[in-house]
Amino acid sequence: MHKEQGIEFDVSWLTGDGLPREHGLVLTRLLDALSRAASLRVAARAAGISYRFAWGLLGAGARTLGAPLVDMGRGRGAKLTPFGRRVLEADARVRSTLGEPFERLRNEVREILVEALPGRPRLVLRASHDLALGELARLCASRLDLEIEFQGADDSLAALAHGQCDLAGFHVADALPRAAAAAAALGRWLDPKKHHLVHFVAREQGLIVRHGSRIRSVHDLARPRVRFINKPPGHAAEADRANADLLVAAEVAEGRADAGFGLRAAAARYGLDFVPLATERYFLAAARNTLRGAGFQALRHALRSPEFGKSVALLPGYDASRAGTSESIPAALSWLGHARAGT
Repeated sequence: MHKEQGIEFDVSWLTGDGLPREHGLVLTRLLDALSRAASLRVAARAAGISYRFAWGLLGAGARTLGAPLVDMGRGRGAKLTPFGRRVLEADARVRSTLGEPFERLRNEVREILVEALPGRPRLVLRASHDLALGELARLCASRLDLEIEFQGADDSLAALAHGQCDLAGFHVADALPRAAAAAAALGRWLDPKKHHLVHFVAREQGLIVRHGSRIRSVHDLARPRVRFINKPPGHAAEADRANADLLVAAEVAEGRADAGFGLRAAAARYGLDFVPLATERYFLAAARNTLRGAGFQALRHALRSPEFGKSVALLPGYDASRAGTSESIPAALSWLGHARAGT
């Protein structure tokens, strides 16, 4: 049985003349108790029913299915017949088969209902792609209507500056020359007096490397006959960077390249080697008044939840320890100035 927020599904497969569906559910519970109890009286108590009602259920089940479910020999207590054990096996099979679809359906029904709740907050996020954004959207579904549109980092920041979205997601690296480019984009679109940054994730960027290639640094890429791929054809858009990283890893895994730039998580997904080069920090930028609204509070709740931390921990090279914490632009990016200075 699956139940949450008034949504409930149950497996009521055992039914027939004289055995309503709700009694079939109780009967399988009684049989399960009998598989561990020494007597019908003890099993009935464990199943939460009376001894007399248990007798009636066993009789109705035998008539419906065509064979006794319990052996009640004198002096031997009560035990399941071989057919009774098969009924329990069938019930376990039904539940294991339907458990995952029921859980998925429950989530879908819940999302359909919560989207119609009055006063439901809504946020529009323009963001460069990241593997953890899907999990954030899933965790927000019960509290917040979060609309995500993938764009390049510079386009996302421009949309925020022009009032076309509530949040802009972008990443910056702690290594040149990307640090300088990121600083220029931030200075062009964000106003420290108006905007604030919120930590999302940190992630390792580097070389995705084929096993046995003996590539241990960027200098090895200059060796003769080393095949390097920067990004696969048709995936140059910054908005699709994380997906492009997965495609780079696929190219290396399938032997069409020896190395390529990408995320550690992408390398791990294909079981490839990885040479770390930089740490990227992914931020969400927003106007200060957005951070005070109900929508952002729901988003922050998801970011700080144990569920988000556990899901991000499954992505190699990712760190969500600071997710949901907000800082001023100068404070959050103070490390960027050191990177630009080469320190």
